[in-house]
Formats: sequence, C-alpha cells, structure tokens
Amino acid sequence: MNRTDTTMQDWLDVAVEEHEAWKRRLTITVDATRVAQARGKERDRLSKKLRVKGFRAGKIPPAIVEQRYGDLVDQRTIQRLVEEGYREAVRRQGLEPIGSPTFGQVQYGRGENLTFQVDVEIMPELKLKRLGGFRLSRPKVSVTAEDVEEVLQQLRAERGVWEPFPSVPQQGDLVAVRITNLDGSDEESPGAGVQDASAGAGAGPAAAAGSGSELYRFPLGAGYAIEDVEKAVETLSPGESGTFDVRFPEDFDDRTLAGLTRALQIELVEAKRRRLATLDDEFAAEVGDFETLDALRERIGTDLQRHREEEAEQKLRDETLDSIIEANPFEVPGSLVEGYLDRILGAGSDTGGGTGSEAQGEARRSVRPIAEQQLKRELVLEHVIQSLGLEASDAQVDEHIAREADRRGADPRDLRRQWMRKGGLEAVRRSVVVDAAFEHLKGLSKID
Repeated sequence: MNRTDTTMQDWLDVAVEEHEAWKRRLTITVDATRVAQARGKERDRLSKKLRVKGFRAGKIPPAIVEQRYGDLVDQRTIQRLVEEGYREAVRRQGLEPIGSPTFGQVQYGRGENLTFQVDVEIMPELKLKRLGGFRLSRPKVSVTAEDVEEVLQQLRAERGVWEPFPSVPQQGDLVAVRITNLDGSDEESPGAGVQDASAGAGAGPAAAAGSGSELYRFPLGAGYAIEDVEKAVETLSPGESGTFDVRFPEDFDDRTLAGLTRALQIELVEAKRRRLATLDDEFAAEVGDFETLDALRERIGTDLQRHREEEAEQKLRDETLDSIIEANPFEVPGSLVEGYLDRILGAGSDTGGGTGSEAQGEARRSVRPIAEQQLKRELVLEHVIQSLGLEASDAQVDEHIAREADRRGADPRDLRRQWMRKGGLEAVRRSVVVDAAFEHLKGLSKID
C-alpha cells in the first residue's frame, strides 16, 4: 500500500488506496442524510407498483410498505447508492477503470452511513526514465535468385492441373480412399484416422468409387491421415485394396482409439498428380500484367525485397520497445491481458471442465507471456506518442499515400479511395504517427 487520498464533497467520502501501479481500492462512504433520501425515494417507487388489498394503487401508507417490504426497500437502496457512489467516486478521482470492478465490505444500517469497498484496475501511468542509449541491430536483408525461383515454383504449383495418375501414389499426390473397419463395427469415420480434405484442389465427386459411401480425399504427406494409413495407401494402385493393421497414435483425437491397433480395409479409389505449368512468357502473362518471364522475375524480386525490409524494420521496432521495457520494468493489468487473450483466442464458452475447456485454458496459459509483452509494447508506444504530442496533419497523410502509391506503382487517388472504403484514413494517420515515434526512438540509440 503506497498512498491514501481522501476527498470529501457533499454527500460522498472517498478514500483511495494504491496497492499496485494499476490497482486501486476505493472505500466509499455515503452520508446518512443521502441514504435516508434515497431510501425514501425507493420506498415511494415501490409503493406505486404494489397492489395491497384494501388500498388504492399508489396510496399505500408508508408504514404498511415498511412493515411488509422494508427489507426489499433496503436492498434497492443499497444497489442504487452503490452504483451511484461508484460512478461519482471514479469521476471525482479522475480514474479510468478497465475491466469490471469488484464490490465488497458493504456496511449498512437504517439511519446510518452506507460504506462499501470497490477494487478496480486502471490504465497504468508509465514512468519511463530511459528511452535510448541502447545498442540495436537491424537484420540484414537480401534476395537471391534461388528465393525468386522458389516463388516461381509456388506459382507453378498454384496453377498446376490435377490429372489422374494410374500408378502407386507418392507424397504430394491427391488420393481418394475408402476405409472400412474389420472389427465388426459399423462405424466408418471414427476408425479411419483421416481428416477429409475434399475442399482442396482436385476434389470432385466420389462416384468413381462405384458406391454411395463417402470417400476420404486428401493429399499424401500433408498430415490429414495417420502414418500407418498413409504407408498403406502408398502400396496401392488405383482400384486396389488391402487389409492393414493400423495403430492409432497415443495422442489421437478420439481418446477411445488412442494407442489401439485396428484391422482396416483400405481401397485406393483414385490418385491424381499435379502437372505443373511451363515457365515461359505465356505463364508470366497469365500470372499478371507481365510481357515476359524476366519481368515477372524482376517483380517477384522487388516484392520480396520490400517484404523483407518491412520485416527487418518491424524486428528493429520490437527490439527498440523491448529494450525500453527491460530498462523500465512495469507490470500489465490482468484485465488488459485477459481482454487481449479474448480478442486473439476468443472468449471461453466451454465452461463444463471438459477437454475443450482444458485445451483452451492451456492455450491461454501458453500465449499469455506473448500477450503481456505485446501489451507492454503498445503501452510504451502510446506513452511515447502522447509525451511527444505527435499528430498527423493532412499534408503528412497525403505524402504517406503518395509515397505508398509510388512504391506500389499505383495511382494515389485510387489508393486513397481504397483506404477510404476500408474505413477511412485513420489507419493512415496512425501509421504516420507511429513512424514518427519510432524515428524519434531510433535516433536515441545506436543501430548496427
């Protein structure tokens, strides 16, 4: 406990205890006169809604209301004054709570003051004593001919054509298989050990099987089938089938099958192999507005260079913020972290304590350190922006758009309209401000 501040105005007394940089405990006392006034109003409101035999609506004597509903009047009085007192206390103290407050220690008696406590978390007020003097490093960036060719091969694969393949398939080939359990069970899918990947390229109707049953379609080697199933498929040609002992992994999703061995009949109904496009000027024209393959190569190299330079700049910015955080240690409010985790992982809906909630809890625990560090970076950056009073003028926004349009080879007017359709130019203004903040911070340190 570091500080206690007391403020007395009219009907409300507020004592503030600072437990941590972002935690406050408010002890709020409502004057007995205000309590009595609020209780009288609550009794009157309740009286207008009551129906008591022998009395007209709204004309029930206060003594009768007190006798029969005094406890309810007390409850409503406490609820209203706690809500009003909390809002007024926060306003008077100039606090900006985050998350939900925790109420407790309510002390109330008729004719007396009402006292209660509220624990709140607020945005931390950063005190950064050191923003520079660090030794930073910008990653070296280069693009090789091999890098460009790798992208070209990916483009070839994306535009490849799947064609039937008559022989034993290999990894990367697309297969369609039917799997049948031989243990007397009628279940087909649970014992297959295969995730269907039919939404991918080459996924067509399953009529080639000569049966109305569902087929499993998946690319070999992509992790859609367990290892023993893939090994079995790689021994078959289209139209062939066989019986195989398949062992399910210990970490198999269906816990009833994990670690078990089952006899499965596996039929390879169909196999397809991708025929890659030829790398020539015609291919370049199909990819985009390129007259030659060399022009496409040049654009790929330029795009790769820009992308890697952006990655290098982001790594330098992260290192800059991390250095500031290390030199000025502070903690992040728990409610901020939980809210951040909700945004990136989704708020937990499975509260039954089953495997789903356990997996979600483990995911939140594993991601939490990353979330805390990212929040610290955002808080430091915002502190720098505010302390420097950085804002983006219309001229700076126009300059940013023109520079980005030139880099993309686009018309600045088209780019502006595109950003406007995506929700306005606030993102552009933010980018200008962030760039200015980092230029300032980088100037305070040595960059290798």
